[in-house]
Amino acid sequence: MIAQGRLLLDPARAPEPGWVRVDQSRIAEVRLGEPPPSERPPALGGPDALIITAFVDAHCHFPQTDSVGIDGLELLPWLEKAVFPAESWWGRGGARASALTAARRHLRQGTVGVAAYLTSHAEGSREALVGVASQTPLRFIAGRVGMDRHAPEDLLAEDRSRARLTPPAPCVLAPLANGEDPRRVVSANPRFAVSCSEELLAEFGWWVREHPGTWVQTHLSESRAECDLVRRLFPGAPHYTGVYDRAGLLTERTLLAHAIHLSDEELALIAQRRSIIVHCPAANTFLQAGLFDLDRARAAGVRVALGSDIAAGADAAMPRVARAMIEVAKVRSMTRRPTDPPVHVPTPAEAWDMITRVNADLLGWNDTARLEAGASADFLVLSVPPTWLDEHAAGRLIYNWDADLVRSYVYAGQVWKP
Repeated sequence: MIAQGRLLLDPARAPEPGWVRVDQSRIAEVRLGEPPPSERPPALGGPDALIITAFVDAHCHFPQTDSVGIDGLELLPWLEKAVFPAESWWGRGGARASALTAARRHLRQGTVGVAAYLTSHAEGSREALVGVASQTPLRFIAGRVGMDRHAPEDLLAEDRSRARLTPPAPCVLAPLANGEDPRRVVSANPRFAVSCSEELLAEFGWWVREHPGTWVQTHLSESRAECDLVRRLFPGAPHYTGVYDRAGLLTERTLLAHAIHLSDEELALIAQRRSIIVHCPAANTFLQAGLFDLDRARAAGVRVALGSDIAAGADAAMPRVARAMIEVAKVRSMTRRPTDPPVHVPTPAEAWDMITRVNADLLGWNDTARLEAGASADFLVLSVPPTWLDEHAAGRLIYNWDADLVRSYVYAGQVWKP
């Protein structure tokens, strides 16, 4: 299969006329210029099309897709009134349908891979992941949420009853199938320290030690009220980050969502453990949690990814999340004191790299989110105004993104129909 169009190979430069040849699930060839006469006519695109790579989202919640827009609350009351009721529905048989809806919304916005949370219902979570893996091309790192306190009883029951078994049942879902599929990975997801007792965190830590290479997803220092509560719940811990470190949950495959209110000591520890902070700019603004300091995290040597955080984040579209990252940096720049260090505002090209290659590499998917030979054939063919095909193409897409721009979706070498 041949796709022809302007290729956005470098987001800092204008797209160049060229073509992509797909062989089975992989990109076999990427060339500039016209397809050679010996090739079949292009199956997708044309000289006026724009071809871009698909996106990757480093933090979202499948059960919260229909909870977007419940506004006016800070994090902890928002969880009680908006999120926990939605997650309870999974336990009443809604998991598979809800997960498929979430997966298709991400795919329609051009996202080929996500790091995701499910709920605390083991069977519902298993059904959800089997459904997404068998019925969609979405790749994922996703796991059942662990929690045993500070939430409705129906969300806590499984972890509480499991802990009473002798020996306790595993806290993490078993792999989806025999053999490892790097595109579909089950992760360990202790929700956050507020909803996990020290014993439950230790159990997750034991699982991670016994299963090297396990991905861990959790939340860290999203709101000040949350941080205050963690200090009361874990009085012996040196700080919030130390709660996870004592349990053995900070590894190079740990995704720490938000991480806004951190001390220098905590940032240094995260950098030392090689864990990854996931910046969720739209969600942080929606819940008025704070403005993440991207410059400070990078100066400390911390690796940073970018996530939508559906449903606190309103957009599954990663170009809009990239725009939110730029805008948060601009707000920080405009409101800084004269004595504060200058704020680097990411360029559209830098933001584009975050939602494609950077996110993919941080999630261990160095075979996607790039237009190059040998990579998985995960790309979008767009119809855009001809005036967009200049050196500002990445910025135009970030600030004007709409799924209606997509003429064709190609995931793992197959044309996907919304």
